[in-house]
Amino acid sequence: MPDEKPKTHERIIDAAEEAPRGVALLRASLVLLLWALLAGVVVGAGCLATLKAVDLLQEVVWEGIAEALPQPLGAVAPVLFCTLGGVLVGVATSHTGFSLDTLGVVVGHCRTEGGYQVKSWPWALVLFALPIAFGGAVGPEAGVSGFTAALGTMAMHGMRRSGVAVARNTTHPLAAAWKALSPAASDEGRRYARGPRILLWAVAAVGFVFGALGISRLFGPGAGFPRFDGIDYLGLNASALWALLALPLGWALARLAAYAGKAAQLACGRMKTVPKAILCGVVLGLVALALPEVLFSGQSGTRDLLDGWQAMGAGVLLATCVAKLALTQLCEETGWIGGEFFPLIFCGVAAGYAVAIITGGDPMLAVALSTGALVGASTGKWLLSTCVLALCFPPVSLPVVALAAVVGAKTNGHSRN
Repeated sequence: MPDEKPKTHERIIDAAEEAPRGVALLRASLVLLLWALLAGVVVGAGCLATLKAVDLLQEVVWEGIAEALPQPLGAVAPVLFCTLGGVLVGVATSHTGFSLDTLGVVVGHCRTEGGYQVKSWPWALVLFALPIAFGGAVGPEAGVSGFTAALGTMAMHGMRRSGVAVARNTTHPLAAAWKALSPAASDEGRRYARGPRILLWAVAAVGFVFGALGISRLFGPGAGFPRFDGIDYLGLNASALWALLALPLGWALARLAAYAGKAAQLACGRMKTVPKAILCGVVLGLVALALPEVLFSGQSGTRDLLDGWQAMGAGVLLATCVAKLALTQLCEETGWIGGEFFPLIFCGVAAGYAVAIITGGDPMLAVALSTGALVGASTGKWLLSTCVLALCFPPVSLPVVALAAVVGAKTNGHSRN
């Protein structure tokens, strides 16, 4: 059965009646590639600038206001500011009537609907900033993924309109393309063929990197994750192999996080939006009095572990792992929406170092095994987990990370990628 509507790239060719076919196609292609590059730059710069603005707000709250409090208020600053964060998160969520979508929801929506839209940009930015600024045990992936997908969807719609407009006005292609970007312009054509679509997204990805690098150059790079040393396979001996115990520990922590999520769901199931967000803030602040590293995403905390893990001790490391995993689930359930990747990586690294302290096993092998197993088992996607963990681990350690992620995903009943 023939398609009712020709594909967009065919419309572009058929519409070029005022210029030779080759000229119209060339002009349309160049304009589309230029638009894809510029759109990528804007999205990349915008996302990184948003992250930096939220990080700055977090510094103002915790390194500015909290540290300036007089005693005894300074001693209970986590309780005060996390509770205040809960009030703000609850009120904002109740007022808007929606929460941010998690990374998995955003990806699923893009697959089924072919795009993504943000319900309200101002309020979405507020809901993104509040949990991070007030110490939520969540990462930025939820907001960043939604913003990137929404902006990418807008860019693709603009490229479709621009392509048709350029083919119909080959005399002034740039002017036609710019006019077609107006929201009032009709969005002709459903999608590009696979080849052109891949090329446009590749060019947009290059623009995204340039945009992000530009913001980093202007305002300085972010903290990022540390790069761990590689596993010295030739130096492993019988005592060093005690680090293998980190693999079942990572899996067990993932199961613990899953049970904590169910418990949080049951506990907060009948509570209204504002009270449960405040409850999360109170619990988060109280736990932070004893275990400060449960606050925040764990991105900078992971870097601190690289040099300070031995001083913390195995008991504190394990207690922080358990508490942070449970609090991340509580945050997600009570409206402190964010991402789980950064907290999972922090907890995996802490658990590996704890095994190294207790058993005397090789720390780099233990960290690779526990982190891979925890992230793989929690996400159910070993390949995605391995790719993300490549931000931390050198290539020589990635086979161990990938093996642990596969074991974690499959033993938890997952094998998706």
